[in-house]
Amino acid sequence: MKKTLSAAIVFGLAAALVLAGASPATAAAPEALPPAQALYAIDCDIYGPQLWSVGADGASTPVGNHEITSSENSCSGGAQTNPIDGLTYFIYFPGGPLTTLARVDLTTGVVVPIGAVSVNSSYAWQLFITNSGDAFLFDRQVLYSLSLTTRVITAVGTMAPESLRAVGYDSTTDTIYGFDYSTTIGVYTIDRTTGEATKTDLSGTWPTADCLDGTREAALPNNVAFDSAGIAWIQSDSCNASIMTVNVATGEAAMRGELNDPSELLYSSAPNSFYSQTFIIGPAADVPAAEAPAAPALAATGFNSGAIAVAGGIGAIATVLGAALMLRRRLAA
Repeated sequence: MKKTLSAAIVFGLAAALVLAGASPATAAAPEALPPAQALYAIDCDIYGPQLWSVGADGASTPVGNHEITSSENSCSGGAQTNPIDGLTYFIYFPGGPLTTLARVDLTTGVVVPIGAVSVNSSYAWQLFITNSGDAFLFDRQVLYSLSLTTRVITAVGTMAPESLRAVGYDSTTDTIYGFDYSTTIGVYTIDRTTGEATKTDLSGTWPTADCLDGTREAALPNNVAFDSAGIAWIQSDSCNASIMTVNVATGEAAMRGELNDPSELLYSSAPNSFYSQTFIIGPAADVPAAEAPAAPALAATGFNSGAIAVAGGIGAIATVLGAALMLRRRLAA
């Protein structure tokens, strides 16, 4: 009986030590971008199509040389990197209603227009690309397939009576999601073969944004990009343009901040905000080794801190087992 009780205590303590060591290493805030990824936006104000590198709080830095168009009609829509060819595609409206397919280099900011898309709609601007390389355009109620080589689109189907605004693709679950342009939570999954939209069980209201000018505005989802952890990064038409993160599995949402140019490199007038309706999740820019802080650099290499926790737990097991065996020997003596 004593042997059985001793073994139970030993293994119970060992398991508790392993769990205590492993849990903090695997926990992650749902709104944090994975360390290998970064958030980008394409300008829809007077500097469109300027590419910006965007912090989670909205603080942005221009990537490469900006192009002044002096026209707020020069705007961009949905964008995504094609996992097949590694190129980032987006929908572009260069100074007018013409729907143009274009590419952007996330390292240099260079934009390369490819050509007009054969669609008679100024609302077909939400572009997303699946894991298999299949591209789609969304026009509030109609889902289209799009050839990235010929730029020809084909209607897949309608999601009427739903009329959505932000539509994007979650590569982690191979799922297309749509969001109502509303302060009330409305999240849908979209069938890529029929276009049918099915409402999820999520309900309630979105959080309210604190604007840089001191006001507050309700969330209005307008564009979305998913990171590799399955978190939705939503461009909300709050304030000027704000960032909202959403866990579509739980409905947990948070307002992060308004897009702004804190260094006043392009927007020098307070509150230094600018508008974008194009979010892109792409690879994080390389940081020179001499400038990289030790801890973040180590985490970004793929180093698994969970393994250290498990190793520590195994060491603890060995220690506890050794102590227990010594205790049993002394009792036996």
